[in-house]
Amino acid sequence: MIKILFAMYNPKTNCVEVNLDNEIRLSFDCQKCNASVRLDEPSDIAYLTRLAREDPGLYAKLASRDGGSQGCVEAMGEFN
Repeated sequence: MIKILFAMYNPKTNCVEVNLDNEIRLSFDCQKCNASVRLDEPSDIAYLTRLAREDPGLYAKLASRDGGSQGCVEAMGEFN
């Protein structure tokens, strides 16, 4: 199991940058990751935007899984 050591949102590039260890660094382009998510309302994108900024580690975990980001948006839609 790969563990995220550090994750942060970079507002200049709109990316979540992740360090998995001293050698592996990943960058999740939020615009590209969010493009495949179906939204019931255009404003639902705010759920992913807020997640990337407030919990970039969780955002990276969801973005790296098939349907992970979609599930997050759907769950938040049901919750609200």
